[in-house]
Amino acid sequence: MAKILGVCGSPRKGATEVAVKEALKEAEKFPGIETEYWSVRGKKIGYCVHCDACIRNKSMCIIEDDLKEVEKLVLEADGFIIGSPVYDMNITAQLAAVFNRLRPMYLVYPGHLRNKVGAPITTGGTRHGGQEMANLSIINYFLMHEILVSGGLGGCYNGGTIWSRDRKADGAREDEVGMDVVKRVGQAVAEAVIVTRHGRERWQEMEKDLSLSDDDKSPLRDH
Repeated sequence: MAKILGVCGSPRKGATEVAVKEALKEAEKFPGIETEYWSVRGKKIGYCVHCDACIRNKSMCIIEDDLKEVEKLVLEADGFIIGSPVYDMNITAQLAAVFNRLRPMYLVYPGHLRNKVGAPITTGGTRHGGQEMANLSIINYFLMHEILVSGGLGGCYNGGTIWSRDRKADGAREDEVGMDVVKRVGQAVAEAVIVTRHGRERWQEMEKDLSLSDDDKSPLRDH
């Protein structure tokens, strides 16, 4: 079974939770796909303090809190659907902290997230309230970790966007266009996960034969 992890970056129960879960529900309709949901709500997640202990030790963040839960889930997943409400045309502070503190994955588990699949979903109180801008923050996280980005199927250019009218879960459900897009995001990630999982397995075999796995000689790593 391939696994898609849904992450909700909202500190409350509302539109973003509904949207992420709806996308996961749609993804589960594909054979061979299982999903898991994780939310920042009620979690104790400290901010990165730039101590650089992760770099010195080549370890995950040394702060002991609820982030440890999602570290394990991210490593197990083949695909990601990450959602956030819009805060000042950006993602929440809680989700930003998660992204910041997962940064050492490239050191501790080099290449582990490469060619997996991710898609963003954001929810806002107004129709043009910064959802696409906030989606870009999630997309940038994917790009940094070499995760392939999916915008969704058929007209979904950069992920899911919900207009909740500040009515939380009810508002999300009433946004017919937005919920249709969210479903298409779930479908797209499920389809891409099935394709890329088989592709990654084949590429691992080819990579050894081509001797392309050693990246230590690249001058890029020194800058």
